[in-house]
Amino acid sequence: MSASNAVFVGMDLGTFKTSVASSTGYRDVMQTAVGWPKDHVARTLLGRDLVFGKDIVEHRLALDVVRPFEKGALKYVDGKAAGLDDKTVKKHADATRLVVEYAVKMVHREPGRPVFGVIGVPSRANTLNKKFILDAVDGIFESVAIVSEPFTIAYGMNRLTDALVIDIGAGTIDICPLFGTYPSEKDQVTLSMGGDLVDEEFEKKLKAKYPQAQVSRNMVREIKEKFGFVNDVSEQAVVQLPVNGKPTNFDITEPLKAACNTIVTPIVNAVREMIGQFDPEFQSRLRQNIILGGGGSQLKGLDRVIESSLKDYGGAKVTRVGDASYAGAVGALKLAMNMPSEGWTQLKGAKGRKAVAA
Repeated sequence: MSASNAVFVGMDLGTFKTSVASSTGYRDVMQTAVGWPKDHVARTLLGRDLVFGKDIVEHRLALDVVRPFEKGALKYVDGKAAGLDDKTVKKHADATRLVVEYAVKMVHREPGRPVFGVIGVPSRANTLNKKFILDAVDGIFESVAIVSEPFTIAYGMNRLTDALVIDIGAGTIDICPLFGTYPSEKDQVTLSMGGDLVDEEFEKKLKAKYPQAQVSRNMVREIKEKFGFVNDVSEQAVVQLPVNGKPTNFDITEPLKAACNTIVTPIVNAVREMIGQFDPEFQSRLRQNIILGGGGSQLKGLDRVIESSLKDYGGAKVTRVGDASYAGAVGALKLAMNMPSEGWTQLKGAKGRKAVAA
């Protein structure tokens, strides 16, 4: 198949946010969610049948919002394991397709040009999960490649040799070693936790400490993104929250740190175990080349905490990605533009040809 006239798209299809970058120079980040107006009144006021991006937050009370990959559902586990019935799985599949379709449409490509896309998914996403995504994007892309999210981050940074990538998303945490080749599934680890779990724990601890405070999950997420930390700090995190409608100051330092630390021990334990499984001469190289990616990488002090936890193992050097929002998408785009023809999966919707196995 020829990609000479194609528009290339790199996409990090995240649990909470999707980032996209294209060969046309366009890039954007949006919620991995679709909003349907709840009734005819909402439909009339909104003036549309579907709502995407920042408008979902602004109009969320008037919308039925679906996050198709919430808690890693369908991207890492199957529908049954996620507790979803067939009708809900169908709606999540529709939402996935609509999010991807909207993102690709925003590229403003010239009519008639095929679109080739590389999509990042969790390290241990199985064949069933990949087929779910392939089916969802069929007809949107001419051809597609589904790859490990940590690999796209490393590819974009030219750090494909003797590196260990920790990709902290909203629903999953991927830990992936790289040795100059595409990582095998058995070498990678996916933890079924991430930013969503931190949000849940923070909201729970905040309400336990300050039951009078009024707070929504969206407010909790914004506070975490602004103040989230895991190291010892002297300053306090103080925010204004309403109490019966009246703005009141609250010191949220303690419950926030406790919630953020929820994911630290599992990460540290997984990294120690993974490094210990490799040839001794490579262990030091991995420890000295750890990359933190994903939205969770922005928790203040996380890099230093991981380094400290590995002191007894010979020390470590942890580097954050330069731009957590776009690192995966930019890496996926770079991979797409360098992809050999045999690396693509031809989709059924492209000229009616049958898809080949990924």
